[in-house]
Amino acid sequence: MKLLFLSCLAFLSLEAFSQSYMIMDNGIILTTDNNGFIYDLGHFTYPEQVGLKGGNYFSENNGVLVTIDEKGLLYRKYEVIPSELQGKGMNYFLGKTGELFTIDKTGAVAARTDLVYPGGIKNFGGNYFVLNSEFLQVVTVGDTGAVTTVSIDTLKTVDVVAFGGSYFMTNRGVVYTIAANGTMASDAMTRVGILKKRGGNYFTDSSMSIYTVAQDGSIKVPAIPLTLSVESISKLGSNYFLDNMGKLFIVDKDGEVFERSLTDHDFKTARIISL
Repeated sequence: MKLLFLSCLAFLSLEAFSQSYMIMDNGIILTTDNNGFIYDLGHFTYPEQVGLKGGNYFSENNGVLVTIDEKGLLYRKYEVIPSELQGKGMNYFLGKTGELFTIDKTGAVAARTDLVYPGGIKNFGGNYFVLNSEFLQVVTVGDTGAVTTVSIDTLKTVDVVAFGGSYFMTNRGVVYTIAANGTMASDAMTRVGILKKRGGNYFTDSSMSIYTVAQDGSIKVPAIPLTLSVESISKLGSNYFLDNMGKLFIVDKDGEVFERSLTDHDFKTARIISL
């Protein structure tokens, strides 16, 4: 079954975390949805021609921007992508002069000409970025493309010591999460160790535990498949990961972890991972 959507837009945009893709050595594009399933819908690209890549988008060298929606469907859009970038996340990127492009959960692209960040970005996360200010200012990008600036006058920017996809950690071990709709919250009750492996909506810590971030921003300690050894996680995607044996595990919108397989595909041959 081949689903191919071609559209032309005036400007661009990108989306956040429970939908994604991987590109195999042979050029086949596999897509994932926010319910934790993976699909081969007959799409192909030349891996060596993939340039810019994020959580639910990538660009091809012929000027095509490819996006994935929340159902795992793929869209090709002919866009004028900035030749130089200041930074990128899972569902957004910024041109060198600070112009912001976002992609929503339907795969639609938008250029936010009303929002420009010409410099002073401290760090880029998955669905957020941190401004370079004394006290923390976080710009979040929601799954509808909404952009919000959150200021925390009691937390200094230098006190944030680890950045991830939809989360970050302070030097006191407090994890802040950014929900799919762009709202930010802290979870002082869930204490974790030093962040180690950081994916889009999941991370592991120094105790080799795995934590996930659900679509509503809540932190979960999920039940994991018996076939998963946290120590063996090797390749990190925006809503999935591979272990060193090539087994695929997907994190769904509720923060649950599932092992998935796909007939006629060997995930060990994945060449391009979405992050």
